[in-house]
Amino acid sequence: MMAKESMLPLYAKAVLKALPLGTRTRPDLPDRALDRSMPIEADAYAGFTTVIGAGLGNIVHPGYLHVLAFPLSMQLLSDPEVPLPMMGMVHIHNRIDSLRAVHVGDSVDFHVELAGPYQHSAGTTIEVIVEAKVEGALCMRETTTYLAKGKKLPNAESKPQAPREEFTAPTPSALWRLDPIIGQRYAHASGDYNPIHLNGLAAKGFGFPRLIAHGMYGASRALSAVDTRLESYRWDVSFAKPVLLPSTVGFAITDGHRHEAAKFALFDLKSGKPHILSTVSELAE
Repeated sequence: MMAKESMLPLYAKAVLKALPLGTRTRPDLPDRALDRSMPIEADAYAGFTTVIGAGLGNIVHPGYLHVLAFPLSMQLLSDPEVPLPMMGMVHIHNRIDSLRAVHVGDSVDFHVELAGPYQHSAGTTIEVIVEAKVEGALCMRETTTYLAKGKKLPNAESKPQAPREEFTAPTPSALWRLDPIIGQRYAHASGDYNPIHLNGLAAKGFGFPRLIAHGMYGASRALSAVDTRLESYRWDVSFAKPVLLPSTVGFAITDGHRHEAAKFALFDLKSGKPHILSTVSELAE
């Protein structure tokens, strides 16, 4: 995993890129990809599973593969040739197709590239595409969607937006008490030291009243509560209202028979509004 010291320069670079020091005249994305091989180290993986409350098994949680590829994603998004500022982008959706099990001790070959930009009713989106292979076999394919709110690009491609589902808060299966320390713990385990999760002033600078939890912390912890015994599956996550820290939120699993999608949600107990909506469904062979 990339250490804290190696991620901070990327955030500093992103902040500088967001400053109005000049005009980026290139409206499309640079034709660039990154490749890197990384081992699944037992100690680092154990730290991640402890934070998200997952059992320490030999099969690697797909959220950890996202974590390993995250520095490469940030490196691409912070490229000066990308026509949208990385800082302020909102992570709105994640899709992971888990095709084969990855095990602790495996060496994983990552390929990361960008797709888009795409038109969105609230701005413009960029997708980060990640492929993870072990000994040449494709194990995971991930699409992470980031929204640059209020930013419009004339050449952005048209792409259908999934309609937002109506959500009625169910009876919670569990209550999660989330204290501010969880931002620091997940940052240490994942390498994601985005200041909006760690510094109240930084969070306020981006329009939040206080710290917000990492979206992938909530999504990964929720997946750990789902009994996924499928050999291959699709894990879809939609991020809605950010989780403010500290807070207590509701968690519910609403379905989940074999061959049917398991649905789970993280939601605000007072308003009933969703924080995270997710499904896990079996992939056809």
